[in-house]
Amino acid sequence: MKKSSLAERDGELINNWYIACTSKELKSGKLYRSVIYDIPLLLHRDGNKVICLEDRCLHRHAPLSEGTIVDGDIMCPYHGWTFNKEGVLINIPSEGSDFVKGKAKRCIRRFHVVEQDECIWVWMGTGDPESNVPSWRFPYMDEDGWTHYFMITDFDNEVTHLAENFMDVPHTVYVHKGWFRNKSFKKVPMKVETFDGSVLVTYDQPDDGIGVLIKPILNPKNEPMEHTDHFFFPNITRVDYRFGENYQYVINSQCTPVSTMKSRVYTYIAYKLPFVGKMLKPFIHFYTRQVIEQDVDIMEMQSRNLKLDNKENFQSTPADELHVQIERLRKMGRMGNNELWKIKKEVLTDIWI
Repeated sequence: MKKSSLAERDGELINNWYIACTSKELKSGKLYRSVIYDIPLLLHRDGNKVICLEDRCLHRHAPLSEGTIVDGDIMCPYHGWTFNKEGVLINIPSEGSDFVKGKAKRCIRRFHVVEQDECIWVWMGTGDPESNVPSWRFPYMDEDGWTHYFMITDFDNEVTHLAENFMDVPHTVYVHKGWFRNKSFKKVPMKVETFDGSVLVTYDQPDDGIGVLIKPILNPKNEPMEHTDHFFFPNITRVDYRFGENYQYVINSQCTPVSTMKSRVYTYIAYKLPFVGKMLKPFIHFYTRQVIEQDVDIMEMQSRNLKLDNKENFQSTPADELHVQIERLRKMGRMGNNELWKIKKEVLTDIWI
């Protein structure tokens, strides 16, 4: 039996904005290829505007992103079919002078695209988006005293499992042992709130810290820690750590579905460190990359079994309440059930780390 594609299984989740690349990756005068929901995308700049087309020549489906730009137009590498910047066919060399430009207008599928917060966002739905821009904004991007950067990571797993992993505290004492947190068998009360299509987790762990190596940098005054994790439907997580008024660390992850068991994650790191923030950026970048690569490994391990049946019949305990709520919202989203925005629930429980 043929397995269904990711787009078929995700249903209405495709009707959302997803990041196709960062602004830095999309160079002027260059063609860029991305894949979202198994759909190849061609992105290029037209002055201050970004154009996004399906990366598939109408003739024999060769990728136009492997072609060349000729006088601002895009020429296919296979037979030279040429399209203008907006995807309209303007020349078929093999027809010579018999080709009549515009006689039978042929166009490549074009997607709504927006450049916002140093990222290129594409609306993957078939109709027009409800909003002309993505609702999500990366925090503190232009605020004084803050340093930020993006990291791009390919995962062998899918969005639901990645979102759960990025908000999961118990796994840190095993997957990130020595790097992020060591096992101490502490009881941590947590509050899980579901509202407005999001899941917010607030932890009561003021005497805890993150990272054996990075703790002296993020919390040099040994202030109490405030920690929240927040999932935003359909695919964004935000993790906040605050140590007093002047030391903060934020990790945002936007998960782009590429294909079955393939995702590309755009991780936005922002931190506030008085005086030395920019100077310490190389070290903080190195540290976060090591931690993310550990998540890459454990997500690939999980995916080996999920690839066999993908039933996701997980067993959960009260400590998994945030996972249960994320799965609930995404399942409703797959079915196009807008009641997900009306769910309000609060659960108090504990985890041990």
